[in-house]
Amino acid sequence: MSETMTQDRVSLPLGFDIPEGWVPVEPASVGAEGAVFVAVHSGTYAEFTPNIALSIGQRPDQAEITGIADEAVERLGRSTAALEVVRRKVIGTGIAPGVTQVLRIRTGEGQDLVQTQVLLTVPGASPAERLILEIACTATPEAARGLGDDFRRFVGSVHVRRDFTADEGEDS
Repeated sequence: MSETMTQDRVSLPLGFDIPEGWVPVEPASVGAEGAVFVAVHSGTYAEFTPNIALSIGQRPDQAEITGIADEAVERLGRSTAALEVVRRKVIGTGIAPGVTQVLRIRTGEGQDLVQTQVLLTVPGASPAERLILEIACTATPEAARGLGDDFRRFVGSVHVRRDFTADEGEDS
C-alpha cells in the first residue's frame, strides 16, 4: 500500500475538550512524535498508561477512507508482534467520510492492548487540500472498557476552530 499521507505538521486550528482525568503531555515525551496532541490518563495503572493521541496529515490523493484506515493498521502493525482488526465501521458523509476501528494488539513484550481509532476527513478548498485526523485511544483491555466514554466525548468535541485570524491558531 502506498502511504501518501504527509506527516509534516499541518496547521489546522483545532478545538477539543479534554475529559476529566486526562493530562496533556508533550507527544515526543511518550514516543508519539507524529502526533500534534497526546493526553495520558492520570489513574494508577501497573502495566500501561492509557493515552489519547491526535495526528493530522494531508492527503492530496484520491484514496478512500477505508484504504487510509488499512494503511493506519499496516503502519501500527510494523511495530507490534500481532495485530487484529476486531471491528470497523464507515461513518460520516460522502464529502467527509470517516472510519472507526477497534484493534487488538500484542506488543513485542507480550502485552495485550486495545486501540480504538477514529479517522475523520476534513475537506479542503480542493481535493488536494484534504486533511485526515487520526484520533486513537490505546489502553489495556481492562482499562479500555472503562475509558470508552471518555474517548467518545473527546472525539465528539473535536472541531475546527473558526475564532482565529490568519496568523494565529491553537497549538492543540
